[in-house]
Amino acid sequence: MNWLLNIPIGRKLRLITVLASAIALLLAGTIIVAYDSVAYRTQQKQDIAVRANIVASNVSAALVFGDPKAAQEYLQALRSNPDVRAAAVYDDKGKLFTQYLSAETSVPSPPLAQPQGTLFDGSELTTFWPIMEKSHQVGTVYMRVQTEPLVNRIVRYGSIILLVMLSSLAITLPVSRRLHAVIVEPLRDMTEDARQIAAGEIVVRPIKQSRHDEIGFLEDKFREMAASLQEKAAIGRQIAQGDLNLKVSPQSDRDALGNSFVAMVNSLRAKAEVAERIASGDLTVQIATPSEHDVLGRAFASMVENLRSINRELAEGVGVLAASTSAIMTGTSQIAAGATETATIVAQTVSTVDEMKQTVQLSSQKARHVSDTAQKAVAVSQTGRKSVEDVIEGMNLIQQQMESIAQSIVRLSEQSQAIGEIVATVKDLAEQSNLLAVNAAIEANKAGEHGRGFSVVAQEVRNLAEQSKRATTQIRSLLGDIQKGTNIAVLATEQGAKAVESGVRQSREAGEAILQLAESIGENASAANQIAVSAQQQMVGMDQLAMATANIRETTSQNMESTRQAEVAAHSLHELGIRLKQLVERYKV
Repeated sequence: MNWLLNIPIGRKLRLITVLASAIALLLAGTIIVAYDSVAYRTQQKQDIAVRANIVASNVSAALVFGDPKAAQEYLQALRSNPDVRAAAVYDDKGKLFTQYLSAETSVPSPPLAQPQGTLFDGSELTTFWPIMEKSHQVGTVYMRVQTEPLVNRIVRYGSIILLVMLSSLAITLPVSRRLHAVIVEPLRDMTEDARQIAAGEIVVRPIKQSRHDEIGFLEDKFREMAASLQEKAAIGRQIAQGDLNLKVSPQSDRDALGNSFVAMVNSLRAKAEVAERIASGDLTVQIATPSEHDVLGRAFASMVENLRSINRELAEGVGVLAASTSAIMTGTSQIAAGATETATIVAQTVSTVDEMKQTVQLSSQKARHVSDTAQKAVAVSQTGRKSVEDVIEGMNLIQQQMESIAQSIVRLSEQSQAIGEIVATVKDLAEQSNLLAVNAAIEANKAGEHGRGFSVVAQEVRNLAEQSKRATTQIRSLLGDIQKGTNIAVLATEQGAKAVESGVRQSREAGEAILQLAESIGENASAANQIAVSAQQQMVGMDQLAMATANIRETTSQNMESTRQAEVAAHSLHELGIRLKQLVERYKV
């Protein structure tokens, strides 16, 4: 409930009035709604009981005589009442005798009768009512009626109550505002005055209306308090302006603020007297503190003691300062002479560094040229290495082709030898054919006339044998030439293979030499690059050295200027020591 404390009093009073009215109306409305709900349910039960009793009286005869049609006609008469959703008649055994269903429902009646009773099922009210005939129950009537939902009635009554509450609030708020103004406005005025007082502005508000209740008494005392604060504020302004020749009169012995002002003025007067003595050079004064909480008194005492100590230390320091200034003046003169000599040496060093910088720059350019040349040599060596590898690959291919040619020539020699053997065989056959032809001619001559044809054939065979012999002789001669040529070719291919093998070996040796040369050139190029980088680094270092020497020269110049200033400051310190000595002698310790 902390939020309630921060609400203005006027709103609190209006809130209390509104809440009281609203709670009363809500309580009354709740009671009315509860009573209406109970009364409505009771009335509905009574109405359905009357309807069920009327239906039971009308259908009892039809039930006794077992005429469901007549009972159905009585039930159909319920159609004029739209609230009746269903009705049914059961016999004395509880079985369904006949029933009626309205067009608004699709839920049939229960198949069996249930014990007598009335029950609310949501927005519907159901009942089972006995059918009596001469004090005997001959059946049961069932009826289901649609009732108004309880929520609708609650909403309707709630709307009425809400309208009543709003109307009452519309009347209550203006009336309560005027009634509350009698309490709130004086409190608001005093709150504003208190806010101004808290902000440092003390205002005494005039009396608007004399009142004799608690608020009137509070207003009177508040004005008296404001007047007293105005008087104390005037005294405080005089004290702040340094006027201690004033008289403070407390309003009573219990006036804590007035008595405090009196004590404060007396204490300030005493401390003013002490300050005057200190200003005149008297440090032997003793400070009395009325209590351990007298911060200003203790500060004065501490200040006097510190001034005494400072005066003694100054007296000692003045002597030390005089001796020190003499030593400083001597030292600064020596430093000035040394700084001049240092400046001359630094100027020579700067000139030497500039010459070294030019030399290093020239070396860097030469190293860069050597590095570029080495890079080109590396590229050429790489190209030569690739060419040698191509030559070796070609020589290997030629060697393979020479080996293939040698193999072909060897096969040709072997085939020519086979042909020679075949030719020898043919020659043998020709000689045998010639011998057979001679024998055949001899036999033909022996046969006489009958062997003449055979003699001609033998002659032709002899001629063919001679031709074969001559042909084989020519072939043998040709084969001899071929064998000689193949032998020469074999020797030539062997010599060519040896030459190719020697060329391959020499190419490999040349490739290895070029490879070693390329590696050597690469190492030289790497070394040249390192030399170029080192030369560049040396050049950067020389630049840094040149900058450093320039800084040293500038620093030396600054040191010379500082030395001259220190010499001037030493003279000033000497004069200051004399003045301090004169000031210290003015105070009594």
